[in-house]
Order: sequence, then C-alpha cells, then structure tokens
Amino acid sequence: MVLQYKFEKREKALTAGISVLLGLAIMSSATFVWPGFDTHPAYDNFFVIAVMVMMFPPSMVDLFDRRWRLAVNSRIPDLVRDVSESQKTGTTFVKSLEQSAQANYGPLSAELRKMVAQISWGYPYDEALRNLANSVDTALMYRTSILLAEVGRSGGRLTEILESVKEHIKEIQDLERDRRRQVGPYIMIIYASFGVYLFVVFILFQTFFNQIEALVESGGPIGGGISVDQFFIWFFHMAIIEGTIAGFVAGKMGEGAMTAGLKHVLILLAISIIVFTFFLR
Repeated sequence: MVLQYKFEKREKALTAGISVLLGLAIMSSATFVWPGFDTHPAYDNFFVIAVMVMMFPPSMVDLFDRRWRLAVNSRIPDLVRDVSESQKTGTTFVKSLEQSAQANYGPLSAELRKMVAQISWGYPYDEALRNLANSVDTALMYRTSILLAEVGRSGGRLTEILESVKEHIKEIQDLERDRRRQVGPYIMIIYASFGVYLFVVFILFQTFFNQIEALVESGGPIGGGISVDQFFIWFFHMAIIEGTIAGFVAGKMGEGAMTAGLKHVLILLAISIIVFTFFLR
C-alpha cells in the first residue's frame, strides 16, 4: 500500500504542535493585521483556512500511520503461517521466529528484525514479543503477541495451535473488513446530506436572496430590513459547524477513531469554502 509510514507518538505530537502554531499565526494576522476581525466574510474564510492548516499535517500523519499499521496487520497471518510451517520441520519456537524474520512481510519485516535482535541480546522471547506489540501498537498485534507467547510456553503440538491462531486472526480481519463494508454507505450518506445542505443554500441564494439584494440596490419597496450578507455569514457558519461534526462522525464510524475524521473534516471544509466563495457570491 502506497503512502504509508510509521510515526512515533513524539513525532505526532510535534507535528500537531507546529500545525497549531501556524494556524494561530494565520488567525492572529487575520484578526489584527488584515483583513480585520470586523471584515466579513473575508475574516471568516481566513479563520477556516487557519483551522484547516492546523488539521492538515496531523491528518496526513494519521492517514500514513494508519495505513502503515493496516499493512502490518495484513501480514500477521503470513507470519503465523510461516512459524507454523517451521514447526513442522522440528525447528524450535524461537528459531522459527528468527527464520520468519528473514522473510519479506512488508513493513512488518523491520519490526520483526528488531524483535530477533532483542532475543539475540538475551531478551526472553515473550518480552521481545511484547516489545514488538508495543512498537506496532495495534490491537491485532497485541492479541497475536500474547497468543504466540502462550504458544511458546505451552509446548506440545505447536503446529495445530498455530494453525488455530492463524484462523482466529483471519476471522478477526474478516470481521473488520465486513464492518468497513457495512459502514461505507453510511459515510456516503454523511457526504450526501452535507451536499444537500449546500445545494439548498445555493437554491435559496439563486431564487430568493439574490433577488432581494437586487431589489434593495434598486430602491425597491421590499427587502429593506433584510441583510443578505448576514444570512450569507450565518449559512457559512452553519456549513462549517456541520462539516466539522459530520467529518468526525465519519471518521469514528469508518475507522473507529476521531482522529481518522480529520481528513473528512478537511474535505468538507474545503468544499464549503469553494461553494460559498465561487458559487454563492
């Protein structure tokens, strides 16, 4: 899978901190330098852009890191299968782990080699497996490391046990894929509902507010008490609020984490700015 990279927690925190500082700098400039706090809708656009600047780097970091962990999870059944195959030849459990680390498991290979290096330094294999799980930091790897540690301690017919572990992991992955397929249409509904809101606002401005504004400018007898610009700002604010909430809901539903919703929020906020800037005024 392309565009995948492992980010440590410190790197994520550093990226988030720098992004927040850049966003605050843009907000401060828009408030005190140009265009000014009382200049609407220009100030509102700069405010949303500042929020997007805060979100963009963390969202990309989360996306690449999530893809990396997903790629690692996809190769765990292959690791367990190869360990099981090594056991059939009479190889010891620890030696099976060392041999498996020489195979190509994508991004998992580097983590396995770290684990084997720790074992060669005298770490107990169960501690090395625990360190592997902490490094990868996925629920599936935690479960797998615990199961493999128990397999190594149990002895006996390890091949049958490892085959059961592999089937268990595949069942977990199948359930996760089924969950993603099932929630996919609901995420599309979230985008569709947001699109409906923008379409209704577009129709209102084309058929009602723009005509009232034309009457006001021509000195007509109606519409004198209506501020079209104020309605424009209100609708824009509602779009930003709805897009932010809908984006986080989409991330939570689709991938089970609020941080996964950052990319959805960015998309919806960008659509809002484009529609309100180029199609409604």
